[in-house]
Amino acid sequence: MNHGPLHRIFIAVELDPALRGAVSELEGRLTEAGVRLRWIPAENLHFTVRFLGEITPAQVAQVKLAARAAAAETVPFRLTLHGVGAFPSLQQPRVVWIGVREGGEELAALSGRLDDALAGHRFPRENRPYEAHLTLARVRDRRLWRELVRALEVFHDATVGGQEVRSLSVMESHLRPGGARYVKVEEVTFGPTLKSPA
Repeated sequence: MNHGPLHRIFIAVELDPALRGAVSELEGRLTEAGVRLRWIPAENLHFTVRFLGEITPAQVAQVKLAARAAAAETVPFRLTLHGVGAFPSLQQPRVVWIGVREGGEELAALSGRLDDALAGHRFPRENRPYEAHLTLARVRDRRLWRELVRALEVFHDATVGGQEVRSLSVMESHLRPGGARYVKVEEVTFGPTLKSPA
């Protein structure tokens, strides 16, 4: 049975322009400190709340409904970015990220509500707890580690900035040779939807 083209979908909290600018400024300071990485473009920076992968158009419609349900039970919250780290460790930095000081618990709770809403549409549940972090770069060359480890020690406690989080976005990822391009499919604002009186 043909379901039509598949869409590569994820649900995210987007960064506002001012916070994206602050992240870009930090990346510039890391570059000046000798770090040679290909940073994720500023327009692609976001917090992935749930990655769904390739799904059918009918499933995309269900994801939108689940996002609306999760957003309806969420109140706006403050998110602040603080501290630069790496996975799996600062000594073996394969993924460089910025941590969350304020808003981490709220993001985790939002992830849980989304998991419940998606499960109602027969999507499998997440099998690991949500960890709030903003990915800056992936490190594919171990020869870059030495300067990076040194810079991570310096910027380990850096304060980056913050924003109010008021909505959730359903995004589609288009993979291209030059890198991924993300297109917003739908944005849903937090809080109960206004219903006309019966």
